[in-house]
Amino acid sequence: MVEMAIVMPLFLMLLFGIMEAGWAFSQQVEMRNATREGARLAVVDWGTGDQVIDETCSRADLSGAGTTFTVTVNTESVTVNASKTYQSLTGMIDGFAGLTMSSSVEMRTERALDVLTDASKVCP
Repeated sequence: MVEMAIVMPLFLMLLFGIMEAGWAFSQQVEMRNATREGARLAVVDWGTGDQVIDETCSRADLSGAGTTFTVTVNTESVTVNASKTYQSLTGMIDGFAGLTMSSSVEMRTERALDVLTDASKVCP
């Protein structure tokens, strides 16, 4: 019993730490992919900035809610930025309030964009 009382908290911290790291990595990868897909939609002039952000939000299943996406149009490129406050899976790292995850993708435009405009929006 004494050995279990000593080892169990360490084992649970290790187990929950692994789960939390996997969750954070999964959210970061999904945010990066959604940002890249949004930038690709933007450079092919898929729609207005708000339409691009709406489609990007719909493609981010794990990290979409509460993520702020921003589309910035320049003469030669389009930049899509995403940021959100990390939400813990297990509650172990809730003490690190304000931990921000972010991603930024810039793609060069191949032709003049007709419809795309700058936009910023928080996904529901």
